[in-house]
Amino acid sequence: MKKLFLFGILAVLLSCKKDKTPNNDQLIGSWEYRGTDCYCEPPKDLSAVQAGNGNIIVFTANTYKRMHKDTLIKSGNYRTRRYDNAHEQIMFDNDTSANSITFFKIEGKILTFYGTVPLAADGPEDHYERL
Repeated sequence: MKKLFLFGILAVLLSCKKDKTPNNDQLIGSWEYRGTDCYCEPPKDLSAVQAGNGNIIVFTANTYKRMHKDTLIKSGNYRTRRYDNAHEQIMFDNDTSANSITFFKIEGKILTFYGTVPLAADGPEDHYERL
């Protein structure tokens, strides 16, 4: 009886194991910059946040490219991980320093980067729209 009870507890614990690696399928594709929300000065050039501005990030399953008007700005590898039940992080170019791991979320067609802390009340939020 004890063995059966212990086996049942073990089965429950193993089935509740959380996957720390999120599915990157939602991230794959092209995203264009749409603006930054923060306690900062609004952009003077509104064309920088309108559709067709050319500030694009392209993600594949494990690589990225940052483009500005068809010019490659930066490229490399990335990986994501689940921070907790509500937050995910992205790390570019295997840079594991605390200032390089960025929180992000995807809601519908909007990708938002939060910075190095999840959803800081006064921190900047960079928004991108799926193309």
